Amino acid sequence: MQGSISSALVLILSCAPLAVAQQTASTASSSDTAAIQQALAQAQTALRQQQEMLRQLQQQLAEQAREIAALRTQQAPAPVAAGTPAQLQASVAAMRKPAPAQQKPPEPVAPAAPGLTVNEPGQLFFRLGNATFTPSGWIDFTGYFRSTNVGSGLGTNFASIPYNNVAQGGQTEVRLSSQSSRIGIRVDQSIDRMKAYGYMEADFNGSLAGNAYVSTNSNSLRMRVYYMNLSQGKWELLGGQSWSLLTPTRKALSPFLTDLFNTFHLDTNYQVGLPYARQAQFRVVYHATPFIAIGASVENAQQYSGSAVTFPSLFSNAETDINSSSGSGGATATPNLHPDVIAKATFDRRFDGRVIHIGLAGLLTSTRVFTPPTITHTMGRKDEREGGAAIFNANLELLKSFRLLALGVWSDGGGRYLGGMGPGFVVLQPGVATSPFQAALIHSGSGIFGFELLPGKHTTFSGYASAAYFQRRYGRDPNASTPTWVGYGFPGSSNAHNRVLEEVSLASTTTFWQRPGYGALQVITQSSYVRRAPWYVAAGAPKDAHVYMQYVSLRYVIP
Repeated sequence: MQGSISSALVLILSCAPLAVAQQTASTASSSDTAAIQQALAQAQTALRQQQEMLRQLQQQLAEQAREIAALRTQQAPAPVAAGTPAQLQASVAAMRKPAPAQQKPPEPVAPAAPGLTVNEPGQLFFRLGNATFTPSGWIDFTGYFRSTNVGSGLGTNFASIPYNNVAQGGQTEVRLSSQSSRIGIRVDQSIDRMKAYGYMEADFNGSLAGNAYVSTNSNSLRMRVYYMNLSQGKWELLGGQSWSLLTPTRKALSPFLTDLFNTFHLDTNYQVGLPYARQAQFRVVYHATPFIAIGASVENAQQYSGSAVTFPSLFSNAETDINSSSGSGGATATPNLHPDVIAKATFDRRFDGRVIHIGLAGLLTSTRVFTPPTITHTMGRKDEREGGAAIFNANLELLKSFRLLALGVWSDGGGRYLGGMGPGFVVLQPGVATSPFQAALIHSGSGIFGFELLPGKHTTFSGYASAAYFQRRYGRDPNASTPTWVGYGFPGSSNAHNRVLEEVSLASTTTFWQRPGYGALQVITQSSYVRRAPWYVAAGAPKDAHVYMQYVSLRYVIP
């Protein structure tokens, strides 16, 4: 554009004096040679002056162009500070805060947890109508080693770590896997004053065939979360499958993974003693003040005992065989009495630039067993019990870039929320052979204490120590021909009846590079030592089972 303007000016200005000179020459006679030469000299002088004026004009245009470019640079969105990479580890673009669905890219939002902040203007998204679609996820390559052959894939089955007197306990295991790769998408839309978004996320840790790793390694896709969220003013509604409201958070009552406290681990079962679930629910949240949030939810129930519990002989053979469903738990046929009800309140505040988060949660859950008429010889009997749990967690930034985290859980019948490592109830039959069955709830509890250190914007270190405890409860089976104990943790019980489980772990995340529109490349490590001890140890048997685990992951996070 500037070149075209300059050429035009040169043409116009250079033609003017030459035209004058030519006109003078045409009207002059041969005797006027001196006059003609004088006119040509004047024309050449005028041309040189015009060329100088043109050069000055070109300089002014170049300066104006530089000023315009500088103004555009100042007005462009500034990149967000990189922060640390911990937040990207848990799903980055997928788990960020709700973005407005106007006709513009989502705006950057400060992270709730220590971690790498994504430069939102560089993220990938597209629009259909007034809705904004934002894909998310990462490509993951993980290698891991265990000193004992747990045989449970990426997620460690803490409750069944083998003892060293069996074949599995004498073997180590090494595996390379891409199962932790993740895909997701979020759709944002505004409806008058209401903001709405839907979110879905999946990974490849679904159920596998026994020969899955022979040749094709065809890991199964599974749904993690799939829900919709509506918010207007101080109110927020959520419906679908999401993280349970009971799961401890880092900030308010957000359902996003980056705002939850579930460690920075590669182990997909996280940490021993961490209370969590992903299940269908309807949640209502009220943001009373900018720093206080109160919520309640009704969530899918699942009365649970686990496979370690021993049941009365007649209960296992009853006409309504609950031993295969509610006894072991986790089956679609489990006859739940009512949904689990959860209430929670959080407090978030900054003092002198440091973050403080405190959360309190309560659970109401139920258990019911049925005794058929063929056992009581009168009429069927139902025994219903209401259990619950209380949870406290805190996230305290004591020093700049250094946080302490603490969590405590006490439960009566809520064992499945502790990773299903112990039962929520057992079934007893006190009295004679025709006595009705009774549901006896199991006390359980856990605690986690840890730290998270952010020494630089590209590195995060974390460490956690935890323990989980399950009560023993048992009685006699009146229908056994010889004295027989039933329940959990009784004398002579198997070493699958866990009394306590413990874990100590260290993790790190390093981001090698991160660029808006290009994503991020990370290396994540985890080192853990897990120990479990049973209620009963037979003579000469190992007193506990233990395993050392080492994970290393190379991860590319999409922008």
